[in-house]
Amino acid sequence: MQRTLLARVLACAALACGGDSALSQDGDGQRVHRCVGAHGEIAFSGLPCGADGRSGTGTDATATPYEAPPADSCPASPSQLRDRLAAAIARHDANAVAGMIRWHGVGGEAANQRLRELRELVRHPLLALDPGDVLTVRTGSGATGGVRSLAFGIDAEGGCYWLRW
Repeated sequence: MQRTLLARVLACAALACGGDSALSQDGDGQRVHRCVGAHGEIAFSGLPCGADGRSGTGTDATATPYEAPPADSCPASPSQLRDRLAAAIARHDANAVAGMIRWHGVGGEAANQRLRELRELVRHPLLALDPGDVLTVRTGSGATGGVRSLAFGIDAEGGCYWLRW
């Protein structure tokens, strides 16, 4: 239910920012593609859609194979949340990471800043996901300008697990 609501909010935001186009560009120049997922859900991704409008899997030989979970599913455990987060970072998919976050009480400018941080985080290779009371994500390397670190809390609601800023 919340995932469907999030998808609708993201769809409205995409339409507001990019007109009725299925392709828009954010402020940092990253293209955002609005596609139809494997189970008919609307999916926003940095990867292009296939010729039929379905979510692309990418043609990069180094891309991590990943099958998106059904639109009505959610991480049922902290380990599933961690695995989905790792897969999204491996795909460099900031939009997928954003879909795992509870955005309750986050205003427009704060949301924009957090999205910029997520895009920067996923641009670089995943170094570690340290679980505990918080889930600490580290990406980067000496060759890519250093290590970036971001800590998320983990919330459970209605049998789903979410990242909390």
